[in-house]
Amino acid sequence: MYDNEDSGIEYKATLNNHLKREIDSFLNSQTGGVIYLGVDDKTRAPQSVGQETRHQWEEIITNWAMNAFYPIPYSLIEVLPNADVFTIKIKSGRHKLYAIAKNGFDSSGVYVREGSSAVRASNERVQRMLQEFKMSGEFDSETSDNQNLTFRVAKSVFDGLDINFDQNSLSLMKNGKYNNAALLISDENPYSAKLAMYDGLNVMSFKDKREFVGAITKQIDEVLDYLDLANHKQVIISGNAQRAERKDYPSVAIREAIVNAFVHRDYLLHSNVKVELFDDRLEIVSPGGIPDGLSLEEIKDGMTAARNPRLIHILDKMNYIENYGTGIRRIFAAYDDTSEKPGFEVRENSFKIILPNKNYTNEIHPEDDHKFNFVFTKNEQKILAVLKNADGPLKRTEIEGQTGLTKNKAFSALRSLQKKSVIKVVGASVSTRYEII
Repeated sequence: MYDNEDSGIEYKATLNNHLKREIDSFLNSQTGGVIYLGVDDKTRAPQSVGQETRHQWEEIITNWAMNAFYPIPYSLIEVLPNADVFTIKIKSGRHKLYAIAKNGFDSSGVYVREGSSAVRASNERVQRMLQEFKMSGEFDSETSDNQNLTFRVAKSVFDGLDINFDQNSLSLMKNGKYNNAALLISDENPYSAKLAMYDGLNVMSFKDKREFVGAITKQIDEVLDYLDLANHKQVIISGNAQRAERKDYPSVAIREAIVNAFVHRDYLLHSNVKVELFDDRLEIVSPGGIPDGLSLEEIKDGMTAARNPRLIHILDKMNYIENYGTGIRRIFAAYDDTSEKPGFEVRENSFKIILPNKNYTNEIHPEDDHKFNFVFTKNEQKILAVLKNADGPLKRTEIEGQTGLTKNKAFSALRSLQKKSVIKVVGASVSTRYEII
């Protein structure tokens, strides 16, 4: 009836103080978990639990949520006493690490998940977790290690908006020292972004590699400028007199995905924002999973998970953020006119957005027996341009030489154009040539 215990599921026959360990371990995990009370943890057989007992359990756990752990796990523990099986849902905590309050931050008070069990964290692991998650506050509100900061880029942005660059109103200081939000928008920002363009559908062959450094707004601008140049327009030929053009990727989707990658990344992870452009898709990877224990579905519905609230405030003032909380929905809306939809991969330490190339897949929409709408790929357009300017039919090898396409890509595009009845084959065998109909 019930799944086996694992890293996200725990069964307990009754309530006792040991349950605090399970709750603490889920708070310290990356994904949270669910505890079912009143279920035998070996046979997984549900037991009869009366309403009075359920009410007692609810009161105890609600009290624990406010008093038994430190820091207090606000909104992270949900009790469902009236479910068929008494259920406790625990979200992954944002301010890791969490400890059983009376024991403190050592191996006696901190528990983590190891498979299906809650185990004590070693003192070494506790210290490492404390250092990693910086208990004193959000990363962007912490004092920057570098206090020799300049803001030429940021001031230029504010000058363009005709707004004064006011460090106090932007909350760039903490106790008279620059915080990490100031570091990120400064010219000395040490975090970079990397971009790669590949030839084909995998990472085997590079076309170009870039690294972007400096102020975070400078990096955002430069990445967007690069992608704008790489975002080709395709000509759609239909039965209408006017020709239509469509970009490979909706500009609004690119902007939302790129800005989100920089704004919501986990700057405690030693990794980069990574942008990868393939023939059929654009992938944007941001270090850090979804904070606050939110699910992807909740993010799609507009719930916000602000990992860097001070940075968000600053970029909002700099007009880099619009309609905060609607980014994912705006990305989906940009693909309303296509069957291919954006994809998302959420992992413990990364968040990937995959934008399909609208013009990669050939689409044929019959309007009647004689009219068709075609979307020509980049390779097909290259071949059509060569054949149009040719004095006569061309061999495939001649087409490859003039377009720079490989044998396989040229053959694939030629076969597709034949299916669309746009070109025809002249001759056979070694004398095979191609021309526009």
